[in-house]
Amino acid sequence: MVLLPARKAIVGTNTSQRGELAKRFDCHPTWLGDDLPRHEVQLAAFWIDRYPVTNAQYLAFVEATGHARPSWWARWGGVFLAECADHPVVGVSGQDAVAYSVWAGKRLPSAEEWECAAGNPDGAVFAWGDTWPGPPKLRRHPHASWELPGTRPVGSGDCGRSEAGVEDFAGQTLEWVSNTRPHHGVQFQLMKGASWFHVDPLSYRTASGWYAYEGWRSAFTGFRCALDGKQDPPPARKSQSAKAVSTQAAREQLAAAPTRGPIALSAAGGTSRHLSIRIPNFGPEVLSLGAPETILWNGSGVMTWRKTPDMTWTAQASERAAYEMRFEELRVEAEFVAGDDCVLQRFTAVNLTPRPGSFHTSSCFNLQGHAMFYDCEQLRTYALDATGKFLPLRRLSRGGDCVRWITGPTMRELGGDLRWAVLAVVSRDGRSLIASGRAGENTGISVATNAMFTCLHTDSTVQVPAAGRVTTQQFFWFLEGSLDDLLRRASRDLKLQIPRTTDEANGATP
Repeated sequence: MVLLPARKAIVGTNTSQRGELAKRFDCHPTWLGDDLPRHEVQLAAFWIDRYPVTNAQYLAFVEATGHARPSWWARWGGVFLAECADHPVVGVSGQDAVAYSVWAGKRLPSAEEWECAAGNPDGAVFAWGDTWPGPPKLRRHPHASWELPGTRPVGSGDCGRSEAGVEDFAGQTLEWVSNTRPHHGVQFQLMKGASWFHVDPLSYRTASGWYAYEGWRSAFTGFRCALDGKQDPPPARKSQSAKAVSTQAAREQLAAAPTRGPIALSAAGGTSRHLSIRIPNFGPEVLSLGAPETILWNGSGVMTWRKTPDMTWTAQASERAAYEMRFEELRVEAEFVAGDDCVLQRFTAVNLTPRPGSFHTSSCFNLQGHAMFYDCEQLRTYALDATGKFLPLRRLSRGGDCVRWITGPTMRELGGDLRWAVLAVVSRDGRSLIASGRAGENTGISVATNAMFTCLHTDSTVQVPAAGRVTTQQFFWFLEGSLDDLLRRASRDLKLQIPRTTDEANGATP
């Protein structure tokens, strides 16, 4: 551990600084909303781990307490790969990090302590100064896999080293700290630093923060411990499993997985609206579809993610799934059909009353399970605006009091009253994309996303006649190619009538 003396320090960012950083890094200022507010803090002397907690250290904790193991270990027999003993542990939640810290006789650092330990005493944007990328040798992982986290042995000197002597905070793991806040009825916890998965310069700033549910785990979430300065650091305990698989053997196993085949649906059944979607051409990973996550009938939430509906599945085959859902004033017939490179979702609202009704659905299309498409930094996520152009979502404002949770641009930012909703995520290697879209005249259209899960919400509101029925449909595309290819496909499937610019009308190439 490294001992830092008592000190006064200025941490966080203010509105003016966030505005300047947003201009520099091409994003909306609300993207910096998880930074601490800029303020002066008086810190007592404290110890902090020089490196993040490693796999070997975490295994000693697991063996001593029976605590749950990181999920990625399960793929390799319940333990980390043989060469990864001194890599930072990842796949741990904020609650896991607290449990380890207590067991080890330590605690988590506060965000203020973390910034002082990892930051530049002159207040520069990055620990090494104001330039990007600076000294850290950041490795990019275009073929990322959750089962093979891209961490490195701690102490190499390639992943950040502060003047205080703290290392491995730039390109290893997001690190849980002790700061928490209530949100959506649960506890959210702050993370600092940047992981092997991160590529956005904003994430590598000393002031950068990322709030997530305290029980959330990812293959890039880890931590380091702290201790009050008056205490003596306890010795670190380590363990190593004799049955650990080598990294080379693990890569060979993953390479042997089938990579071609038709799109396959898997319905959970019962009262669950959850479907899994497997696209073998994009790898063995599975995508998640909550269909729908919510239903509003005449503005009232007759079904939410917390309400269990009265429903019956009528088909659960890999190429087609269907169910019927019943409410007091409404019946919903749902159908999901797998095609060669897309899945079509249809909802039919049947009005059981003698009065017209308003029917709104929002399906949660979750890409978190696929590392090649997961985009927590929203660098590869785009929305189709009213002129037919794809806008980077990071340039649009983020809503809510915790900006990394449910977010979405206003329709004004996409050009007003949209007749379509299309959201797309480009793969890390830029060769393929996954998208969601719907369209309709006289239909209330909206888009939203969730940076924590990379879920795509292309939602609609339609009017259902008295004792009548209306069908809405939504496409989920899985395409090789570019955003231009998606635009052509979406225009065909959704029958989009995209306004032409003056240059296009005169025959110029757009």
